Amino acid sequence: MTKRTGNSLYFNIKEQLLKQIQSGVYSVGERLPTEADLCTLYSASRTTIRLALSELEMQGILERIQGKGTFVKRKELQLVQTRSFTEDLLMQGKEPTSSIIEAKVIPAEVPLDEFLQVPLNSPVNQLLRVRYADGEPLIYERTYISWNLAPGLVNDYTDGSLFEFLESKYQLKAHRSVEQLKPILADKLAKKLLGIKEGSPCLQVKTFTYLADNRPLEYSFGVFRGDFSNYTIERHF
Repeated sequence: MTKRTGNSLYFNIKEQLLKQIQSGVYSVGERLPTEADLCTLYSASRTTIRLALSELEMQGILERIQGKGTFVKRKELQLVQTRSFTEDLLMQGKEPTSSIIEAKVIPAEVPLDEFLQVPLNSPVNQLLRVRYADGEPLIYERTYISWNLAPGLVNDYTDGSLFEFLESKYQLKAHRSVEQLKPILADKLAKKLLGIKEGSPCLQVKTFTYLADNRPLEYSFGVFRGDFSNYTIERHF
């Protein structure tokens, strides 16, 4: 490379790395060459290389993991509470899909009977689903809906938006929801369904959804991958 001042050299290195990432030379999750290798490649000092890498890290393009190296970071999804999961992904150019892992009827034991405001041991639809963004697993969730509200749901529902299905088949329109968020570590089920390492950071989301008359529509328990998304809560007063 021709000789440049420190600032312009770091900028050109940063731009070249960015173009290589955008063109797929370095793909998402791939480790970049070491700082020493980049110094040799670009005939630059370690300080200049670190400056270029730091700026790309600040822009959310790279992430540095101590003891492992610098990696191309996955673009985070912005999940907003006031929109549905499907709407969130569609607005960001992602294809939302889901797969039903398990669908069955269970008795409403404590505290599920309280969450759904149904008699103890009454029948409840339970769905275990994995939801994807462009084919990559993002969340698994168990959803519980009273059988009396949606008889036969576990047999009739196959894919697509669950709320749209509930509205079209059972005339049940979701009106509002309350969500409880908690950071957790991935368990064996998250490892199996989301393809992540056990002990990886995750976000647990409990959702209570209500009809317009404040009757509980559904209760769900979900686990989000911690490396793929951030969660925004938007309130209106």
